[in-house]
Parts: sequence; structure tokens; C-alpha cells
Amino acid sequence: MVSKKRSCAFCGEQNNLTREHIFPNGVIRTYEEALLSLNDKSDRYFKADLVVKDVCESCNNGALSVIDGYFVKLFESHMHPPLLPGDSAEFEFNYNYLLRELLKISYNSARASADGFRAVAALRKYVPYILGNVSYTPDVILRLQIVTSSKRFNTHTNQIDGTMDAELLRSCKISYNGPQHSNFMIRLIALNSFWFYLIIPLKSVSSSKKETFINGFKDNIRLSGVPINSTMDFVSIPKEKTTYMHPGLLESMSRKHV
Repeated sequence: MVSKKRSCAFCGEQNNLTREHIFPNGVIRTYEEALLSLNDKSDRYFKADLVVKDVCESCNNGALSVIDGYFVKLFESHMHPPLLPGDSAEFEFNYNYLLRELLKISYNSARASADGFRAVAALRKYVPYILGNVSYTPDVILRLQIVTSSKRFNTHTNQIDGTMDAELLRSCKISYNGPQHSNFMIRLIALNSFWFYLIIPLKSVSSSKKETFINGFKDNIRLSGVPINSTMDFVSIPKEKTTYMHPGLLESMSRKHV
């Protein structure tokens, strides 16, 4: 436990601070083998869980624990194990609990990475929503892309010699330079086959500017996914709207490429 009297990143109180996993510990523990974590600042992998150390016991064991508990069950029922080639996906969820957890993961990972003050400030405004202290639905645009495992092709033997599993946890920013890009920030949270895009306005924008951005995003980002909004509690994604895991996807999430 960290005993220094700094302010909690969520409630702002100067209480004893604890270690908070960026991804819920219950999700991490579902993996049989230890996961490699990526240090965004050095772009190197290491064998340890990603944590932040600026969350107080009250927040960690209270509101954040509630949404973590919901999300672990959601992960176990829908996202674990990875989907296979040709699979479709059916996803049943509570929108507010889902979005609160995804924003929490993004906020934690932004503070632990090289994303800088701008990303942290953009996500900090959602803290009251993450803690469940407000009832409004925030202005975040949420999309879901399904990435299935793929067959591994050996170019030397011209034969299939296994699979490339869609088995990973990753939270990072996504670069995009299309129309209205300066008005939005894009975060990706990948949990095995379920890749969530959080599109976050950096300022107040009109409906027309938002539509222009979304259309450009869908045209330029091949993995733009399907929309999820606050009126939904279920989405069905046919195999025609999924993609498959390949080395280029993982490479695109490295710091030197985003």
C-alpha cells in the first residue's frame, strides 16, 4: 500500500492511496499464462500487471469495485475465450456500467502512459459519471469491433500450422487525421476479440461536425466497428462485420505507430 497523502485521482480527497489495476484484477486472472504488459513510454514489454498508485481505498473498494465486479462477469460470459475464425458475436450489456468501466480503464491507462496532460484532462471530466455520482449519459461515442482469431499460414511450407489467437488486453490512443480530427480523441480498449472504440469530444461540437467526423472515421479506419448507444442493451454482429487477428493489428498499437 502507498501511504503518501496525495490526492485521489477520482474523489480528490487526501486519503491513503492504493494500487489500482488498469484492467480489473478479475479479468487479468482469467488468463492461464502471464500476460506481457506494454510500457507506452519505452514501447517495451514487461512481465507485470499494469497499475496506478493514486486511487484511495474508498474509491477502489467502493464505486470502482462495483463496476469492476459487473465487468468481470461480462468478460467471463462474453469475451473469454477469444472468438474463432468465422464466428459471429452476440453481446448483452448494461450500457452505463459498460461505459463507466471503459472510461475508468482509459482514464487509468492515460495517467500511466505517455499520452500526456491533454488525454488525462479529457477523461477526467467523466470521473463523476465513472463513480456513479451523476445520472446523465456522457457525450462519448462508443463503437465495438469484433476481431476473431485467425489461421496461421506458414509461407515456407504453404500449410496452416496453427492459429493466431485474439488474446490480449490493451488500452491505447488511436491516431486519426481525417475530417474534424482536432475536435476528438479516440481511445481503444481491446479485450480479446472485443475491441471498443471510445470517441471523446475535446470541445463542444455541433451535430453536423460530429457526423462529419464519424463518417470520416468509418471511411479511413478499417476497423471502425458498429455503434453502441445508451438505448441499447444487446447487439448482434454477424461474421461479415468482423475482422481477424493479424500481426499488423498488434503493430499498429505500438507507441511508435500511434
